[in-house]
Order: sequence, then structure tokens, then C-alpha cells
Amino acid sequence: MPHPHPTLSARLGPTDIAAFISPYLTEGRRQETWRIDEVTIEGDRLEARVTMTSTYVSGTDPRGFHLTAFSALEFVSQLVIIYGHVWAGLDRKTREGWLVEASIRTAEAIRERDGIAVEVLTKSIRRVRDNLIGTFEFTVTDRLGGSFTGRLKAFLS
Repeated sequence: MPHPHPTLSARLGPTDIAAFISPYLTEGRRQETWRIDEVTIEGDRLEARVTMTSTYVSGTDPRGFHLTAFSALEFVSQLVIIYGHVWAGLDRKTREGWLVEASIRTAEAIRERDGIAVEVLTKSIRRVRDNLIGTFEFTVTDRLGGSFTGRLKAFLS
């Protein structure tokens, strides 16, 4: 395998690109689905339990299923939408959620499909005209010690 070089240059065509394509990103991602089983909101804290109802297992991961950052960001985003609506006193989704920025860090792979614990801490939330804008920190964990941490900024319009 060639070593990275400061003057690295490559021009890849469709066949070359195909050799590097991730089956997960092109097809497997569409196979992943999740369900939020319960949500508890107390002040600036939201706690939830999530189950992966359908998963994709990579052929290159010998240990089998692992939760991806993509799915974690999806269900955390949904939880922030729930929190924002409840905070605004709404009883159903009537606003569009917009992700402004996000970061996520995998401390240890999450390998359990059910009982995934999510904690979202609201760092700030405020009304700006007819919109809500908030900043949130989150942790996603499983019983085996898997953990994601992250932060996102979002608004409801």
C-alpha cells in the first residue's frame, strides 16, 4: 500500500472509486431504523431510551453490529425537536427542526440494539421572533460501556 505523501495527487474514475465505496453508506444506512421507547423531561434535562428496530452489520466489522454516529445524530435530533416543542408548550410537532451545527465523538462502540440510553442537556434555549434556538449537549450509552458524546445547535421555525 502506498504511503501518504505531501504531494499526493490522484485522479479516480468510476471503477477506481467503486473499489473504495462503503456498502454501509450507499445501501446499509437505509436499512437502519430506530424507535424512541420513552422520554422523560425534567427542567433542562431530557432522558430517553431508544431501540434499533432494524440494523446493518458491516462485513468488515468482525464483532457485528455497532451503532453509527449517523443514527445517533438522527435520534438525538428527534429528541431535541421533542424537547423544543414541549418547552414551547406545544402538544404536537408543528414546527420544522433545523440542525445548525453538530459534533459527535465516539468514546467506545455501542453494540447493543435495545435499551440505548440518551441524555440531552439543554445548555441554552430562547425565542428569537417566532423561532426557538437552542444549544444542547448529549450522551448516548449502552449497558456494555459504549458511549457517544456530542453537542448540537438547532432551531425550530
